[in-house]
Amino acid sequence: MGDTRAFGEPAGGMLSLAADAAEQEAADAAAVTAASGHPALAECWKAAAALTRYANENPGDRQAEDWRFEATERIVECAHAVNGGYETRVDELAREARGERAAIALGRFEDQGPVTAERIAALDDETRRLLEWYAAPYPIEWLWAPERDTFGRILRKRVVVLFHGPGGLSVGLRDILGADVDIIGVDLDGGAVATATAAGFRVIHADVTALDPENPALQHVSIIALTPPCQAFTPSGLGKGRYAAAIDIICRTIWEASAAAGFVPCEHSPTGYAPRSGDTWDEVRAPLAQLEDPRAGLMAEVIIWPLGMLSRPGSILECVMVEQSSALPRQIEDALFSELTTAGWHTTEAWTLDAVDYGASHRKRRFMAAHRGPEKPFVDVVPAEPIPAPTFAEVVGWPTGRTYLTRGHRPVDPATGRAKGGGSRSADLPATCITATAYGWADSETGETISQADIGRFVGFPEDFPWIHVGRGRGVRNKAQQAADAVCPMVSAAIFGRILGDADWDRKVRAYAHELYGIDTGASVAEPEQLNLFPEAPAQTLTAA
Repeated sequence: MGDTRAFGEPAGGMLSLAADAAEQEAADAAAVTAASGHPALAECWKAAAALTRYANENPGDRQAEDWRFEATERIVECAHAVNGGYETRVDELAREARGERAAIALGRFEDQGPVTAERIAALDDETRRLLEWYAAPYPIEWLWAPERDTFGRILRKRVVVLFHGPGGLSVGLRDILGADVDIIGVDLDGGAVATATAAGFRVIHADVTALDPENPALQHVSIIALTPPCQAFTPSGLGKGRYAAAIDIICRTIWEASAAAGFVPCEHSPTGYAPRSGDTWDEVRAPLAQLEDPRAGLMAEVIIWPLGMLSRPGSILECVMVEQSSALPRQIEDALFSELTTAGWHTTEAWTLDAVDYGASHRKRRFMAAHRGPEKPFVDVVPAEPIPAPTFAEVVGWPTGRTYLTRGHRPVDPATGRAKGGGSRSADLPATCITATAYGWADSETGETISQADIGRFVGFPEDFPWIHVGRGRGVRNKAQQAADAVCPMVSAAIFGRILGDADWDRKVRAYAHELYGIDTGASVAEPEQLNLFPEAPAQTLTAA
């Protein structure tokens, strides 16, 4: 007989493998039993049951079978994580399982017929709670596509405004253009959120960097606008965002965001892009912690959010709009546009605009936009003819011939007639750029100061706009800062007029300015209902989950 060891060794190995498998199966079963009753494990069981039903309803669907298998494996992993005390992983598995249950519930609801407000209102409590969690912090109705007309056009586009502030962009959209859009803002400042909410806007009180750009409720958003803080780039600040090292960190983060979203070109890929890098958005942002001024790093959100939203299948995002200091380094702008172009935004454009050409005070800012449509927007952002700007005196109701101080009372230089150290300006000219110190701007002779309503009107807000301070004291500086940070609503109307194709924005801005300042702006006055300064729609502040 020949040597049989070659045959005996594999047989022994197979027996050993079988024994190991049986031992592992017993250990898994024991772990599941030991973790029984834990909420996270219960969530994993529910997801496995839902995916098993789905697989049974779709026999032969390989993907459904894979989902069922992965859901079953997750039960075991969650049990071991519970018993091992790995709380972070336990939470991740529970959220993953609940998200899958919500996605199934959402799909079943859509399969049962047209989604209407009545059907949403009739949801059972358990399904509603599940879908509200899935959509949070956005409203549940944003999980479903907006209604379209017979030509397939969206009847009411959804717009997200990050770093919303008191609402300069939103006032331009809603109150000047009268655009029928659904706007949700996000801002971290409690006072700005309270102000915007009181003005009738829906605002999420949250840190932009703490929210997920891949939230399923953002799948049907058409436009995202971002106005990150400008202090790190503006010449009036310390300008730490313009340091070479800072620019390098921000530009590298922009590229890493593109890789994380799956938009790095790859010649041999069927999609034209390499697979997603696997980095989380927190990992993408991590290098920004090296910046001396953390506000500079918020420019990375300009790429993280649109690419993150677009990476979700079915996204209809079509436009990105950005406002930033006119001193934004060109390298950062170029890096943003490069990655947006690579990801399919066919048109990128930028303008440096001064708010005084649309309203009552100077404020130069850089505006950038990117469009995914094959055709370029056809509406210009520059007025057809100059829009007359009111003087400082006309806005606050002073007679001519006065001067105002922007740096408090200082000795007057007899040679120039101006306050020493600057800060003295003629009130017969349009106002200089509004800052947080505007609450102290005063007549150089009488000491009469301007009001918060005046400060708001210089920027372009209605006289009775509801400025609110949250915290101790009167908050005069806080409210002035809100106005100083806001985008001029008239400039907003011009930019969004181009984005939305509203060729009538020029007339609307002139009519609004006439109503606001009482001066001849060269256009017929719109009826009050056209301006719609304060609609009766209920306001709400949305809280981040």
